[in-house]
Amino acid sequence: MCQLFETIKVKNGILENIDYHNSRVNKSRNELFGDNKTWNLRSMITLPPLASSKTYRCKFVYNEVFKSVEFIPYTIKPLKTLQLVEVSNIDYGHKYLDRSVFDNIKLLNPHAADVIIVNNGNITDCTYANLVFFDGEKWITPSTPLLRGTKRQRYIDEQIVVERVIKPADLKHFYKMKIINAMIDLDESPEIDIENIVVSSEYRVLSNE
Repeated sequence: MCQLFETIKVKNGILENIDYHNSRVNKSRNELFGDNKTWNLRSMITLPPLASSKTYRCKFVYNEVFKSVEFIPYTIKPLKTLQLVEVSNIDYGHKYLDRSVFDNIKLLNPHAADVIIVNNGNITDCTYANLVFFDGEKWITPSTPLLRGTKRQRYIDEQIVVERVIKPADLKHFYKMKIINAMIDLDESPEIDIENIVVSSEYRVLSNE
């Protein structure tokens, strides 16, 4: 039985973006396990005493039933360069606890701080976050992500970012990029110059078969 997890940002005693996490958990449980019962993570997660000055990463593990929850202090890691890598046959449509596919990609690219994954010719995500690119007027996120992140979906719904197919050749049209995920908001994500995306004449192609 596969296990899944949610990463939820906890700040000032609040489970942030919780409605989007609820939606994804219930969607995954329905699609993977055929369970139509609605979970409410607000009532399932009990917050322990936490320092109000810190941000915490709540890791909620589940499959058909609730498995575990833990709280870990969190700080944003600096990320200045990324390597463009094409990976075939990759599927991460649900937030699986088994992340060996991403571990293997990073092992094969040991000199990269992280990678931008190209799948079927389209830019998707890095190994732990969705991507947004700035074209001088608006923030654009790839419409072909490996995982439809909760923060990404909120920004789309609020029209803060828009979706578009982005191919490696399109990178020249952007000035900078950021990463976003449940723990990293757009306004606090460090900017990465497009010039800091390492693009070789031939992408390194990996197979996930």
